[in-house]
Amino acid sequence: MTAECKTFADVLDAVPRPPEDAPQGTRTRYATQFANKLAVLFANRLRTTFVGILPHADGTGQESRARTAKGFKKLDVNYSTPELGLGLGVSLKHIHQRDSKTKRYTKNYSRNDNELRSEAMDYHERQPYAVMIGVLFLPYDAADDYGDKNDPSSFGAAVRYFRNRAGRSQVNAPADLFEKFYIALYEHSGPDRGKVEFYDVDRPKPPFGRRPTPDEVVTFEGFVDEVIRVYDARNDPPFHWAEA
Repeated sequence: MTAECKTFADVLDAVPRPPEDAPQGTRTRYATQFANKLAVLFANRLRTTFVGILPHADGTGQESRARTAKGFKKLDVNYSTPELGLGLGVSLKHIHQRDSKTKRYTKNYSRNDNELRSEAMDYHERQPYAVMIGVLFLPYDAADDYGDKNDPSSFGAAVRYFRNRAGRSQVNAPADLFEKFYIALYEHSGPDRGKVEFYDVDRPKPPFGRRPTPDEVVTFEGFVDEVIRVYDARNDPPFHWAEA
């Protein structure tokens, strides 16, 4: 029986984090298991609005396929219908350990961005009305490792780096962009273990060398609300009359 996954703490409980000196194979298995459990959590939180979203609550339907301009590709979280085709896709990336040399989380930003660019382009070229949401997970201490005045924290660097992957507000905008992109900061240990907050990379003036304040981030509930708002703006935009 698959354990129920309702909170980020459930993900941490289900997939214990290996030590930094663990063998590469152990770390690779952890990354795969973490990603799979994370996809279930996101689908569970979105399931009330997006009925039939994959993966299922029991973990089946992982990395479901959706049609792209280059055949079928796998999506972490996939909401598709016969009427819409791909309506909503969520791509989840995570970097859970510092680079052993730089002691920062920035080593794989370029690789992740290349994967995200290809994913967004392939889906949007085939299905321009699809709403694509990107999320990069970083431990909260990624906001603490800033250096000098020219060297922001790993979190600040992520906001600057992945802002170029966000902002597709119109269907004729570049296909390689996501409609929205977030940096998800989380606590994996200590008294706040399981805390997770989402920072929109389009937000102006991100923190350079500090943790974001509560008014600069949204909770998981706030993230879900923003996803629904962006989806509705694309598929059922509100109409306003001059008179109340």
